[in-house]
Amino acid sequence: MAPYDPRPPAHEPALNLPPVVVWLLVILALIQAGRGLLSDIDDYAVISWLAFVPARLTLWAQPERIDEVVNALAQSTAGQNVADKLQLVRLLLADGGVRLWTLLTYGLLHGSWMHLASNGLWLAAFGSPVARRLGAGRFLNLLALCTVGGALLHWWTRDLDVLPLVGASAGISGATAAAIRFVFAPGLRFGALGNDAVVRSIPIEPLGRLWRNSRALLFTAIWFVTNILFGAGLVPIFGEETSIAWQAHIGGFLVGLFLFPLFDRAPRRA
Repeated sequence: MAPYDPRPPAHEPALNLPPVVVWLLVILALIQAGRGLLSDIDDYAVISWLAFVPARLTLWAQPERIDEVVNALAQSTAGQNVADKLQLVRLLLADGGVRLWTLLTYGLLHGSWMHLASNGLWLAAFGSPVARRLGAGRFLNLLALCTVGGALLHWWTRDLDVLPLVGASAGISGATAAAIRFVFAPGLRFGALGNDAVVRSIPIEPLGRLWRNSRALLFTAIWFVTNILFGAGLVPIFGEETSIAWQAHIGGFLVGLFLFPLFDRAPRRA
């Protein structure tokens, strides 16, 4: 394998994304556009089949907790149109079973075009170097595991919640964590991350050394703080009425951070 050279290539295209990232963006955009052509009822049906609902998993594992789910719903709908909420809950919980595939498929849906655009930009920025390094197959497998991990942590912290979870953010958060393991290598210019050979030659940082990398540590701290602030509603999200599922983001991030070495074939830093 060629030695790591932090210098960027002589000529870089203005838009240089790996094909797997481009196809992911196209698929997500087509899904969002297709949902826009559906009636509200049909779109609710799509959400019911593909979005992750924490209470559904809880009731599958512990059906005796139905009263807790109902009480949690009553508290969350105080002063709201309870009849409309109950109709949505019936659609999300009834006659569907656990629908385990939703642990993964919720990542294909988004709450709005702005939600999709923000995720798409983040995927292009941080998913691209990881995709170059791993190749399409291993990259998609890592994203899938991060997506499932995000759903499970979200469920663990909100096990009675009937609100559907949607968005590719957990998988993208995992890709971000994976990128942290190598993009902050000493002397590396970010422009070089568009070169496949350079990206694949950067040694992966062991976790013990990663925490001594000031740039990686600062980026990780900012990432966690902003996710918690936005998720807790302490900082408003411009143009969005929905909140950030920060637990899912952190779940995906942790999976990507710890499992990335299992997929990586690049050299290890001693």
